[in-house]
Amino acid sequence: MNRTVLTRNNVQLVGGGDDIVVFAHGFGTNQTVWKNQVRELEASHRIVLFDHVGAPGSDLEAYSPHRYSSLESYASDLVEVLDAVGARDVFYVGHSMSAMIGLVAGVMRPELFRSMFFIGGSPRYLNAPSYVGGFERHEIDALYETVEQHFEAWASGFAKAAMGPSATREHADTFAESLMALRPDIAIGLVRIIFESDFREQVPHLTIPTCVVQPLDDFAVPTSVGEYLARTVRQGRIEYVPNQGHLPHVTAPRELNAVLSRAIAES
Repeated sequence: MNRTVLTRNNVQLVGGGDDIVVFAHGFGTNQTVWKNQVRELEASHRIVLFDHVGAPGSDLEAYSPHRYSSLESYASDLVEVLDAVGARDVFYVGHSMSAMIGLVAGVMRPELFRSMFFIGGSPRYLNAPSYVGGFERHEIDALYETVEQHFEAWASGFAKAAMGPSATREHADTFAESLMALRPDIAIGLVRIIFESDFREQVPHLTIPTCVVQPLDDFAVPTSVGEYLARTVRQGRIEYVPNQGHLPHVTAPRELNAVLSRAIAES
């Protein structure tokens, strides 16, 4: 195994079984966010967990704004993690930005993946002609200003909005603490990367069977975006979860796990 990669991304291997499930966290969290899913699957599946560089738990010395100037760099890390642990034919679960990281990795190295499971993924957040991403330019610019000038206040407000009305106060507070554990320069850089990205041209090139999970009320990803993603991936389909928020694996684990277990069984 490549110890450098394992340390850089804080790679953890748990569970047993022949089938491999890889969990990739979204912005502002780390691998601990998957605890409800790991508990559900670890008795019957081999599970690969890791932290994106910049997240708590990863090797922060490995971060540089030049290296991590796009989500493609995180996709390269994902491929290196899978190569380091010898994982093949994996069922990949990616939340939010990690949906697009999985998309890029799946186009780059399709032989590594058996199936994909995208939770709250968006190929583009900005509205464009004939495409509703959910945000206008002035809203994104205001977001950048708030993150840069009022980081702690932004983290608290963003956590409540992202968790949504389905979440408990504990959920929102835990997410806010996770956001504030980020180095502000890393958080600001990643927010800009996420909201300026446009992966619409790459979506049709993903040939791996993909299940798109769409919460019914997600402030960051409108239902129309999830439907666009499922429609545009060559072998895409969509599953809805009755959750009001961007992190259904946290706020609606029972419903999400049911969809996940079914998708794994059918893959």
